[in-house]
Amino acid sequence: MAKKVEITTVVDNYIDIFIPSTAVASYPVPGRASQLWAEQGLSLWIEASDNDRTRRILYDFGRSEHVLLRNVELLGLDLRKLDYLVLSHGHLDHYGCLLRVLENTNDGCKLIVHPDAYGRKRFFLQKDGTYVGPWEIDSRVFDQFGSRLEPTSTPSDLGLGVHVSGEIEKKTEFEPGMPNAFVEVDGKLVHDQIPDDQSIFIELEGRGIVVLSGCCHAGVVNTLAYARKLFPGQPIYALIGGLHLNSASNEQMQKTVEYLSQSEIRYISGLHCTGYYAQRILMEQFRDCWLPNTVGATLTFTGS
Repeated sequence: MAKKVEITTVVDNYIDIFIPSTAVASYPVPGRASQLWAEQGLSLWIEASDNDRTRRILYDFGRSEHVLLRNVELLGLDLRKLDYLVLSHGHLDHYGCLLRVLENTNDGCKLIVHPDAYGRKRFFLQKDGTYVGPWEIDSRVFDQFGSRLEPTSTPSDLGLGVHVSGEIEKKTEFEPGMPNAFVEVDGKLVHDQIPDDQSIFIELEGRGIVVLSGCCHAGVVNTLAYARKLFPGQPIYALIGGLHLNSASNEQMQKTVEYLSQSEIRYISGLHCTGYYAQRILMEQFRDCWLPNTVGATLTFTGS
């Protein structure tokens, strides 16, 4: 179980060097941080520690090959110190720099990945009826680094209270996933249920579970309900990451807010695909719990 958790946003859609820091959130300041880049993608650097041990995990890898590598250097983060890499799901804005990261990490640094995240061609249907794609993880990832892959659809324990969720159960009727996502199966495009959607759950001593999501394609409520199933009796302490509410219906948004309100979560921070309007709603509804985020921000949670 972790006694301290630090989460640094390495890649996100947004950057702001003028947000005032707080006891929990440290934001980048003008100077070196002014050179940080943002892009439509996500990557989180996670450090979970107890008295004398630390687990370092990089969760997702942005969209391009350039932004992540630039930002880790500017933020003073050393890829060679990572213990694990975790891919939330097989979409380009999350695996873009994966090959370069593998090339710059040690052989003992394993990649936790759902089997459905790779070996598949994925597409997105646009409003005009055309498709964007295909998206598919570079085969060199598996040809060159196959020995470092740990493919699994079930929960993984990374130590010090850090767990990869594995495939998340989908039980709500109001969380539709991504209706415009498609995958090629036997030469035909079929709706993609995105079964590879994975979150990270961290047990923080005396506080509860810190939930990190890449895009939350399984749905915010489904994801938090699954965390509760895996860790019965423990509250959800924080929810951080992409929440994919950018195109949520009024019903989905209302029921999501109701569930979060009932959950008594201490901190919420929406990134990446949460969406501007959804972030406004969440910020207004959970003003005392809301943590704005940006490239270069570090959130620090300590156990009790």
